[in-house]
Amino acid sequence: MDTVSPPVDNPVIFARYSFLTIRSPKVIATLKIQQRILQYIREYLYDVGFTELLPPMISPCSDPGLRGAKKLRTTLYGREYELTSSVIMFKQAAVAALDKIFFVARNVREEPPSNLSTGRHLCEFTQIDLECAFASMWDAIKIAEGMLKHMSERLIEEYGKKLERINPSFTPFNPPFKIIKYEDAVKILEKEGIMTPVGGEFTQEGETALSNIIKAPFWIVNFPKSARGFYYLEEPDKPGYNRDFNLILPSGYGEVIDGGEREYRYSRIISRLKELGEPLEKYNWFLELCRIGIPPSSGFGLGLERLTRYILGLSAVWEATPFPKIPGVAAAP
Repeated sequence: MDTVSPPVDNPVIFARYSFLTIRSPKVIATLKIQQRILQYIREYLYDVGFTELLPPMISPCSDPGLRGAKKLRTTLYGREYELTSSVIMFKQAAVAALDKIFFVARNVREEPPSNLSTGRHLCEFTQIDLECAFASMWDAIKIAEGMLKHMSERLIEEYGKKLERINPSFTPFNPPFKIIKYEDAVKILEKEGIMTPVGGEFTQEGETALSNIIKAPFWIVNFPKSARGFYYLEEPDKPGYNRDFNLILPSGYGEVIDGGEREYRYSRIISRLKELGEPLEKYNWFLELCRIGIPPSSGFGLGLERLTRYILGLSAVWEATPFPKIPGVAAAP
């Protein structure tokens, strides 16, 4: 086979010619390291009692809280289905049977073309998506920290020299990570002259500024209810705010984990869906499940490509997947 050295520094060319860019030595090294990242994450979760399930790819309903992205749809026997944008409802269904579960789930979303410039977004990406019955948000945070610590230590133990050649600045995760409440993070940014949308997510500028101030992975907890999906549990002592969290990576690499405690009460789920303007009939299977009863639970999703990008110091997340679908670019394999 002829040696091919395709360009990898242009996202449009990288995506459209990914059947060739995959031959790049940099991409090959990235994918081999990513395989180990996933192996060591699985290793940790198996050791602490999680069961891995195979993820669904289509459903009558998927996560409505996509923060500006659009869902993709198809039909099955004449009925409209959505390509999986999140397995959140399936996680809540599964923990009623298996207590501690995870998926390695492929999610599909049509991201706004403007998100190409962030270097953080893909239209098709992978999440390590786990859930634990009768767990608090603090339990889930502890699991996440243990998982990242184990994975990074194993990675350096087995692939330290190769990793050092690719990204010599990477060091193992060293939890516990700093915890900052959403409202306090807003105030920190105000002092820097950066405003956060009222009741909304942090801007990329704001998130990057926080990561440059703190200079290590950190948690932001208790986001406003108005900024999130219907499935988060509201903070009982602070109405309007959730029992949820994000893990933010340093140096502007952005959010890598999103999670929290889940709303499990039928009447509250109905209320939240109505607040979001969602048609209840679309969620029939999930609402029937909630009427029967599901346990309280907590969990999170970790972006595999974002984590890979950070560990290897890549310029953009589209370098961390073999056949990327990137915002605003069509005709990619």
